[in-house]
Amino acid sequence: MNPGQLLQGTVCYWRDDKGFGFIATDSGERLFFHIRDFETAPQHRPQQGDLLRFQLGLDKHHRPCALALQLATANTILPTPPTKTISPKGPVMHQIQHQAWCFRYLFFVLLLLSLLAGSFAFTVPLFYLEASLFTYWLYQIDKKLASSGQQSRLPEESLQMFSLIGGWPGAWLAQKRLHHKVHKAPFQREFRFVIYGNSCFLLWLLSESGTEFLHKVALF
Repeated sequence: MNPGQLLQGTVCYWRDDKGFGFIATDSGERLFFHIRDFETAPQHRPQQGDLLRFQLGLDKHHRPCALALQLATANTILPTPPTKTISPKGPVMHQIQHQAWCFRYLFFVLLLLSLLAGSFAFTVPLFYLEASLFTYWLYQIDKKLASSGQQSRLPEESLQMFSLIGGWPGAWLAQKRLHHKVHKAPFQREFRFVIYGNSCFLLWLLSESGTEFLHKVALF
């Protein structure tokens, strides 16, 4: 999505006493809007479920927001583009698959080294760094697709999966630096569970029972 682009979305949250709310766009993003940013006074106060047309803008912190708002009517509703998925033969998907294979190879190399050494202690930081770099790169790709207005997006399950296996520090950094997925409440709830689950697993690996398990695996 680019500043100045005409979009439409549905009011998913509205606080009438403060005069602001959030719009869920057709691409799944959540954008802030204020009652003062309507082009003309609306026929009624916004409420959850209203369809709005607006121009994409930036607030004073350079975050995306909705400006020049209008209540959508039958004559102003924009045609909704069909939802697409990334073709497995497309260049972006090919690049992602190539990077994913490199990630898997490096993972198995680290796993082999740790088994030979009889301990995972020195490989865990390297693995988290590798997973975080790859996950950050995935967020960059998805952000570029969203910013260009394309409906083709990376599945959110893939972003969460790579966060779960150790890439959540990179995902957290990408969300903060790229302002991506930060306003999607369901995604953020899942992301918090991902961090909790991965942290619990890591703490177990570092515990006495986890260490015994790793030694058994190494001996096997």
